[in-house]
Amino acid sequence: MRLPARYVFFLFFLNISFSFAQSPYPKINSLEMKDIGFQQYSDDVRKARMALAEGKKGRELPISFYAYVAKKNDTIIRIAARCSIPYDSIVSLNRIESVSMDIEGKTLILPSVPGLYVAEKPGTPIENLLAALSKKINAPSFLLPLPNPDNFKEKINFLCIPNAIFDGTVRIFFLKPFYRFPLDKGILTSGFGNRPSPFTGKPSYHAGIDLAAPMGSPVYACAAGEIKKIATNNIYGKHIILKHIDGRESLYGHLSAVEVQLHQKVKSGKIIGKVGMTGMSTGPHLHFEVHEHGVPKNPATFIQKR
Repeated sequence: MRLPARYVFFLFFLNISFSFAQSPYPKINSLEMKDIGFQQYSDDVRKARMALAEGKKGRELPISFYAYVAKKNDTIIRIAARCSIPYDSIVSLNRIESVSMDIEGKTLILPSVPGLYVAEKPGTPIENLLAALSKKINAPSFLLPLPNPDNFKEKINFLCIPNAIFDGTVRIFFLKPFYRFPLDKGILTSGFGNRPSPFTGKPSYHAGIDLAAPMGSPVYACAAGEIKKIATNNIYGKHIILKHIDGRESLYGHLSAVEVQLHQKVKSGKIIGKVGMTGMSTGPHLHFEVHEHGVPKNPATFIQKR
């Protein structure tokens, strides 16, 4: 028998283990009002906000948690907007490292109380930042021993700080994550921006960077996303455009081979092609671009230093 949502909170304090199939959380199948679970959750969010407005603190708050499996095209930002909960709350509770993380198929825990949920033992860079931030916030907080969002058999202590949100540093870190280097090894032979053309010697604009590497070297997706375009032309030769979850796009040019299919979803680090010299190229190398809202940006700004 499923307990009413208002009693779920007390289950977290029982000394038992949970399996995925025995999730302690009521399930939300769809973020639509026709879904009974979402109706209950929305009502709990409303009650929690009323309690906060009345000045209730800590365990006086009617806190509850629900489970939702992220669907295709779901993003943390959209889910948070639909749930009327700051994405800060969902991100911190579910230990999500960046906006570019692929969440499709991931079971997300949705809290009714808006605020930050700070892991007592930080395990990621963003959690380290949150731990430091929690010490600066002068607001009532309380400890919640909750099942690990990634493995219900484990428990994690979270410090709940109602109504708290990310500061500027944490928000920038989450929204503008670093991308991985697209090669195992590569020598920068041409940078971003204005440069002499290697073919004419005249000034020209270079919309990306050139990374020399041996012919056939694996080319990796710099971040998770979906293959938007696979094409061949006289400039880029064989090339791939990858659309990322954060809205940016990356381009991989002069490939000798393509290892993915159109519209295929890939994770960061997936081999998507091989270094070549197709198109307008003076030797084997990868031409790499990053676009933001359709505008080329310096890839060095986004690539994590190795």
